[in-house]
Amino acid sequence: MTDASSAPPAAAHQLTAAIERVASLGAKLGRDRDEVLDPGQLTLASGVPLDVVGTLLQGQAAGEPDIHKRFRQRLSLLQETYLKENGCRYSHGEIARESGISRQQVQALFGGTRRPTMDHCARLERFFRRPAGFLQSEDDDALRCTLTGIERSLLQEYQECTERDTLPVASTPAGRPSLYVRHGVDGIALRAALLTDQGRARLLQWLDDYMEKQAAVGEPDKERTSA
Repeated sequence: MTDASSAPPAAAHQLTAAIERVASLGAKLGRDRDEVLDPGQLTLASGVPLDVVGTLLQGQAAGEPDIHKRFRQRLSLLQETYLKENGCRYSHGEIARESGISRQQVQALFGGTRRPTMDHCARLERFFRRPAGFLQSEDDDALRCTLTGIERSLLQEYQECTERDTLPVASTPAGRPSLYVRHGVDGIALRAALLTDQGRARLLQWLDDYMEKQAAVGEPDKERTSA
């Protein structure tokens, strides 16, 4: 296991930010933090062990197992939780047949006597219907990616609720409701949080340019005042 203190600060910051965004969205939808950040559900979705999920949710560094131990942990989790319609596990033979990996290799991968290749991981991830990188990505990155998916789902739900509850208000000259009217400050901020670093930089530059123009003209933001 690697030294917990060696985790990149940027990665820890990104995870913390994702946790807080999900918790904030959940609160806006009337759900408490434990509901939207349920450790058990996060473990199933990310493959990160339950105790590690709990540690990461508390903002603490959990350390990292070596890549091969992490692979075996997640493969074992998939075997236990990805079941057939009758509730039974898939046999090694069934996994081999449907994934295109030989039965001997499948048995060795599950037994920990063979190290996986990238091709093994890709085939197993497709079989178990998990995203690329599921079997080998570091715990904090795996959890962050899972939270991003949850955030998008909550954001969509929040948008739908907002649109249902919003009364008709001022529109742009073309008749289309303005960005502010359609999404509100919260909606715009939440969307900005999902952008890439480059996308956020471009958005901030646009906002700076816009504010400078408004200050030069000396007029208030008409869209804000009309809303």
